[in-house]
Amino acid sequence: MEVAGSSPAIPFQSLTGRLVRLSAILSKVSPRAYPSFIRARMAASRNRLWMSTGNFGHCHKTGARSMIKMMDATQLPDEWQNAFRRDQAEMPPGPDPLPERRLARLLAAFVVSGMFFMVFPGTVLGVWNLVGISSQREMASVSAAWIQAHGHAQLFGWVGGFIIGISLYVLPKFRGSVCRSIPVGWAMWAMWNTGVGVRWFAGVQAGVHPGTFRVAAALELTVSLLLIWQCTPSGAKYRKGQSWEAPIFAGFAALVFLLAWQLFLAVRPLVSPALPPTPDRILISLAIWTFAFPIVLGYSAKFFPGLIGTAPAYRTGLRVALALLIPAAAGFIVESTSLAAAATSCAVALAAWSLRLFHSKTGNPKTAGVDARYPQFVRVAYLWLAASAALGFGVSRPGVLGASRHAFTVGFLATLIFSIGPRILPSFLNSRELWSARLMRWSLLVITLCCTLRVVSEPLAYGGIVSSAWKVLPFSAFGELAAILLFGCNIAMSVATPIPAWFGREQVNDRMSVYWLISAYPATRGLLVDSGLVTLARMGAVPRSLSLREAAHADGAQPEILVEKLRAFFESRLARSLRK
Repeated sequence: MEVAGSSPAIPFQSLTGRLVRLSAILSKVSPRAYPSFIRARMAASRNRLWMSTGNFGHCHKTGARSMIKMMDATQLPDEWQNAFRRDQAEMPPGPDPLPERRLARLLAAFVVSGMFFMVFPGTVLGVWNLVGISSQREMASVSAAWIQAHGHAQLFGWVGGFIIGISLYVLPKFRGSVCRSIPVGWAMWAMWNTGVGVRWFAGVQAGVHPGTFRVAAALELTVSLLLIWQCTPSGAKYRKGQSWEAPIFAGFAALVFLLAWQLFLAVRPLVSPALPPTPDRILISLAIWTFAFPIVLGYSAKFFPGLIGTAPAYRTGLRVALALLIPAAAGFIVESTSLAAAATSCAVALAAWSLRLFHSKTGNPKTAGVDARYPQFVRVAYLWLAASAALGFGVSRPGVLGASRHAFTVGFLATLIFSIGPRILPSFLNSRELWSARLMRWSLLVITLCCTLRVVSEPLAYGGIVSSAWKVLPFSAFGELAAILLFGCNIAMSVATPIPAWFGREQVNDRMSVYWLISAYPATRGLLVDSGLVTLARMGAVPRSLSLREAAHADGAQPEILVEKLRAFFESRLARSLRK
């Protein structure tokens, strides 16, 4: 019933609908468009809401499930609420281990997929091709498309995958920052592996499928552009003009150019499940010397002084070596073998001298947990690089081009990866240890022996000089496959083992951060929950400043019992190098 002279009554449902519509309209308006007194009221309301509900979700990035668990934050113990307020007031001390773990998972994904392409589409298909060639004793016995598929999987799937993963992990750190987006990194992983896989699959089919070539080339080109975007951020501690930086980014730029050219070739009509032979030969040669070589050179300049004890790299020499790749690239494009071989040989000699590989050591190599001879194999890898460049003078002869490329991809790249990879990859993957130094030694010995047999026997067999050399080729191929399997098994077992502890039981105390414990060692969450931290069981986000003692008091648990269980946990995971 309405009162005379009053406004008509508004039904509750209608009022609610109007408020919802008004809220939707205001939500699309930037807060800067509001008058200053409204902005002040909004800020005060947010603060009152934050204090009254205890919703501290913006302290950490959490998922929907974590936010649901935090909706009733007023029921949190006082210690948890105080810790959230401390996090809000100031940045907690110490690094956050969670972003590092996420980056390590992304790197592990690139390593695993790279090893897959190394073993199956790369090496297994290469062995199959070589066995077919050796049985018929002629190159024509194997499809050119299969050979292209093998080379693409080896160079881009394995080497390219390793380079992208390691670059996303370490390159922004070297520049004082981090990669721009880990989710974009996962998208890059999916696109790169899809592109390389589709390209390999298209090459081993009987029919011609131009669409698959174009999709693969487009995906790979997209990833190369995103790689530059991801690795260019820099922080306050970044120093310009470092010796390692120019070669790496020059290699990235070359990768973009090469993949754009590959897309151009794929768009043109294809008469077979392979790119035209001459452009493909030029493309692979340019990929070897203008993409892989400068990037590996840059990382060598960065890693070698700390790992194998060399003197700091000579910056001017590295830049001149990089400049020599311009006439080398011109020689490959115009098919001038003498120009390309001379330029690459000079670049390799200058690069080895600039890296001080064969100079006197200025420090001790870091050999803990790995084979102590790996610095010598690093030098052997650069000798293979020199051999690859020298063989370029004779690529017009049968078998010499294949020997030159094999000396680069297996002799140089594989030996270098087998030497440095076991030293750095487990460390990057959440500070793990190498599973077996003995497997590392055997993989290096076998790959060196079998690569020597392959590079020596291929020109002899293909050129008809020594007929018995045909029998050596399959043996060398199966030996290289065995070495690759040893390396892959060693890295896989290293990743599969639990994260080791690099501190003893005496360093474990009740002042440790609960957030750090469960972020750096996720298995400790279950241990702490089982020991009485019931609040931790129902919380998705944990304040970084909450200590173990505070969490124990909040739930009525005994800090001494928690500390003792954690000491036993970390003692069981103590790194092997610390047990000796």
